Amino acid sequence: MNELNDWRLQSCSPRYILLRKCFFILIVMFFSMMTSFTSFGQTKERITLKLENMALEQVLKRIELESGYRMLYNKDLVATVKGITIQVNNELLATVLDKCLDRTNLSYMIKENTIIIAKKGSENRIEVTTTIIKGVVKDKKGEPLVGVSVVIAGTATGTATDVNGNFSLPVKDSTGTLLFTYIGFKMQRVVFHRGKEVLVVMDEDLSELDAVTVIAYGSRKKRELIGAVSSVKADEMKELPTASFENLLQGRMSGVEVVNQSGAPGGGGTLVVVRGYNTFNSQFDEPLSNSAPLYVIDGVPMYSFTSPRTGTNTIAEIDPSIIESVEVLKDAASAAIYGSRGGNGVILITTKKGKQGHSNFSANFSYTGSIFPKAPKHYGGMMERNYNIAALKAYRTASFFTGEYPNSIAEGSGFMGGQYDYFWNKGNPIDKDDIKALRVLQDSLNPFYNNATDWYKEAFRTGKVYNVNLQASGGTELIRYMVAAGYYSESGIMLSSDFNRMNVNVGLNIQPHKRIKLDTRLYAAYTDRSRGKSPNGKRMNYKVEGLTVDPRTASSLTLNSGVVKDKLLEALNEQIDKNNSYRFMGNMGLSFEFIDGLNVRVDGGIDYNQNNRNFFRPSTMDVSKMNENYIEEGITRNIFMQGEALLNYRFSIQEKHNFELLLGISMDKSQLFENDADALGTPSDYIHYIQGTTPIKYTKPEWGDPVAYETVHASSKLEEKINLSYFGRFAYNFKTRYLFEFTLRRDGSSVFGEDQRWATFPSVAIGWTFSDESFLKSVNWLSYGKIRASWGQSGVQFDKAYLAHGLMEIGAIYDGERGMRASGILNRKLGWEQSDQYDLGLDLDFLDYRIKFKFDYYYRYTKDKLWKVNLPSGGSFLGGFSKQWRNAMEVSNEGIEFEVTCDILRETKVTWRSKITASRNWNRFEKSYSGKDEDTFIIGKPLFNIYLYKDNGYYNSQDEVPVYYQADGSKKYLMPMYETQYFTAGDPKVMDVNGDGKIDISDFVRVGSSVPKLYGGWANELRWRDFDLNLLFTYSLGRDMYKTYDIRSLDAYNGGQGGQALYINTDKASFWTENNHKAQYARLGTLNTMGGMLESNLETVSYMKLKQLTLGYNLPKEWARKVGMVGLRAFITGENVFILSNYSGVDPEVVSIENGQDDFNTYPLARKWTIGLTLNF
Repeated sequence: MNELNDWRLQSCSPRYILLRKCFFILIVMFFSMMTSFTSFGQTKERITLKLENMALEQVLKRIELESGYRMLYNKDLVATVKGITIQVNNELLATVLDKCLDRTNLSYMIKENTIIIAKKGSENRIEVTTTIIKGVVKDKKGEPLVGVSVVIAGTATGTATDVNGNFSLPVKDSTGTLLFTYIGFKMQRVVFHRGKEVLVVMDEDLSELDAVTVIAYGSRKKRELIGAVSSVKADEMKELPTASFENLLQGRMSGVEVVNQSGAPGGGGTLVVVRGYNTFNSQFDEPLSNSAPLYVIDGVPMYSFTSPRTGTNTIAEIDPSIIESVEVLKDAASAAIYGSRGGNGVILITTKKGKQGHSNFSANFSYTGSIFPKAPKHYGGMMERNYNIAALKAYRTASFFTGEYPNSIAEGSGFMGGQYDYFWNKGNPIDKDDIKALRVLQDSLNPFYNNATDWYKEAFRTGKVYNVNLQASGGTELIRYMVAAGYYSESGIMLSSDFNRMNVNVGLNIQPHKRIKLDTRLYAAYTDRSRGKSPNGKRMNYKVEGLTVDPRTASSLTLNSGVVKDKLLEALNEQIDKNNSYRFMGNMGLSFEFIDGLNVRVDGGIDYNQNNRNFFRPSTMDVSKMNENYIEEGITRNIFMQGEALLNYRFSIQEKHNFELLLGISMDKSQLFENDADALGTPSDYIHYIQGTTPIKYTKPEWGDPVAYETVHASSKLEEKINLSYFGRFAYNFKTRYLFEFTLRRDGSSVFGEDQRWATFPSVAIGWTFSDESFLKSVNWLSYGKIRASWGQSGVQFDKAYLAHGLMEIGAIYDGERGMRASGILNRKLGWEQSDQYDLGLDLDFLDYRIKFKFDYYYRYTKDKLWKVNLPSGGSFLGGFSKQWRNAMEVSNEGIEFEVTCDILRETKVTWRSKITASRNWNRFEKSYSGKDEDTFIIGKPLFNIYLYKDNGYYNSQDEVPVYYQADGSKKYLMPMYETQYFTAGDPKVMDVNGDGKIDISDFVRVGSSVPKLYGGWANELRWRDFDLNLLFTYSLGRDMYKTYDIRSLDAYNGGQGGQALYINTDKASFWTENNHKAQYARLGTLNTMGGMLESNLETVSYMKLKQLTLGYNLPKEWARKVGMVGLRAFITGENVFILSNYSGVDPEVVSIENGQDDFNTYPLARKWTIGLTLNF
């Protein structure tokens, strides 16, 4: 396709051009400063200077800057020396100092990294007096604390404790104050005295009010937070080997629904939805893509989609072991600063960083065995044979001409179109072609067809996961580092479903000067998802993957070896589908603090993702009878580049009035590039790549004359999008008691129409810490209380780069030339989807912070959602186009959220902490462009509904079947859409909703919703001595769903293929007969069961899963030190351990959240058991 309007954001206004130039200058400054400060923290023996007529103090400051040495002098002593002019090029430092101090009464001496200026003759008497303060930091149990920050009060000078809790810090003064801070502990101020060691015992911070939470473009202490933010730390996510960290979020945060719709390794079967569904699913390629939140890793938005090329989930390319914390911004006050991309919530990922003062090396090794927990209950062998024979004998179809059923083989032979007794070939002569599909039933004496094979055992296997992670971190006052490498290899529980990932991560935090910081992170990963069977087509790997081998319709009567098994597994053994991906993410930021609290920062980041696919199908599997092999090749590249400049100022007045001001500008560009090619008929089945073009002439007699066929097709595609944004935030609090915050973002995007390119997204939030009021000081049981309220606007921009600008596509050939045509009706008024969201929250801590309660109510209204609007006259006057994209629909989400954390046992030998989350969401389709229901969406109902046929028992006689009279006076009974059997006695009594005499999809009625009424989790942590036990339960209440695989197994006809294994015990089941009107199932041989899509099959399902169980043991630290380690930990982890449910099927979690249907075609969730070992040095 070519772009009709080659629009570029650069031309939108002169203001933008000026801003782009300014931004370019900032980027140049960024890299220039980065280069110049690479060696800033190191001392130089040679420097270059060019100064004229300057005071000595200014010259000394310049030498200090250029050389990296620290200057020590008396200001009064050097203030009188002026008029110094010096020009040197790469001169020795001593020579430069000699020239500067020539003809003065001053001299110098160099001691370590310090240059001391003094009067001549007194320099030898000068002493730099420094004292080394030493100490140790422990907890109340006497265990040393590693990595405690130790800082001299009022300065930036500090260190951190080592693995034994020891620290040493040089100080100038004989006495002073040290500040000790550590995550999870209260900050302590300790006075030191020269010559005395310091012993510090730190108390746990039970309130966690000073715990830091990452927010957009910054961080907040819990006591300062007034947005709806949920957080999960690294310790809560460890020791569960998984391809994607999304699985680790399930059940841990209120308002964040995580549903595993598929267990395919490395696939995108995990749905993450923040505060309700917000998409009309049928609009774009990937299911639920427009309900997905924005993912931001270390400040850079990242790709978070399932590759249509390889089926790989791009989130699975990130190693969970490098993640320090995950924060979810749920309300508009928190997410509005991300503007057009924050409408569905924001997930902030913070990676691990090195810590000052100690070095650490850790190695984690684990092995996982996984199994298929439970197959559908199925029945084979003689039960399958007996049922299918009986059903086929009862099989009948009505005559196309008379509309009557035959009652004997003789009548069936004479009726034109009528059939009777399919088992005996409908009364027709038997020949090899007609009867071969039933041989499996009829030839019962043949050992080949006399078995009871469980094909699930052949299709599934014991899976394995090998997971290795190595991490090294540490740092000094100058530089901190974090280096990690990981290897993850999973063999899924189904054949040909493997996933492999290799990754490296490097993070550096450099502080060459007390006011300058340079942060950089590089991450690279290679993933491989090669497999056998996969969908044919360039863009057909879906987010929710199905079975790689389908045992559902295989007959149990056949052998489980030889040619039968080979045929079942043919797609895996013969087809080759190579899928691999490359991922590179990098970001770099440089910040400069002009004065205390005033910081300027420039950031640049990139996310590069490439997916490659090579698919080969041998000639032996060509079902088109061409007997030619087939090749598909494709490459997809996604590149995201971002640059930002930030100004942040934080200050306090009298330590009561606390202010923060943030101003920023951001620009990003994303690019999608695709190359596709396919070829038919390479010279050999051993050649799996396209070599050239060779027309093939087919000569099969039934095709007539030989016809040349175009054997190679190729295409390419390029899309680009650009966004420009300004944003700001103002925050104020008085003693963290009264809090206020305002944010504003202005976004411009190239994807929208000419008059719709810009949008503004404001938010405002207020908070009141009422527990700090004097009138509540006497309420001893209340430890902390805060009320939060916010309002804000956020948005969503659609994924299609040129939807608002128009596209041309290849058209017909006219006069020998290939033409072009429009791909649709252009709409330049397409704009943003905008959401207004209100949030009211309450935080309560009780009984010395033993119980912590959090409640939120929210309401979000989204308007201007995209929809293809029907055009007048079916588009007959508009080039034949019947629909046009417009901002036409409106949706709301309303809900409540609870989180309760309780220290049930706190100060006993056994400690027990528990956390329960619960969320309820009301999702509604509010308004359409026409004011009426649209497609399957009903105004006032949720977006995801279940539509089934309304039924009420069975017809007990032909007189009960509705009759419809035709124009010629003839009558017809109610018929299904395929019109081969009218309804008769023993068939389900299905309602003809529209009264047209036919049961088809127009007779579907809404019977429920597949979205849960309540969902959440229950996490527990128990500790005793060096043992710990972690349990995570997840639950979902009130989901509607229906299963069809069992009813469909009763279809003995099965499209003319004969019987299959049963999922119903037909020996115990009752079928309708003239003498049994209260049967469980319809009459034998009927085709009118409507595939099980009947309201009577609907179930309202609730379930609870033991999602994770981890038992760990930590070797006592004194034992570990004896063997040269800091610590050793062994653990056993179970995943999907068991489920409690009222569902009659297998696993309700994998049932489609879109339509509620369970046809057991989804890759099941495995039960996994892991053993692992973590070593720390």
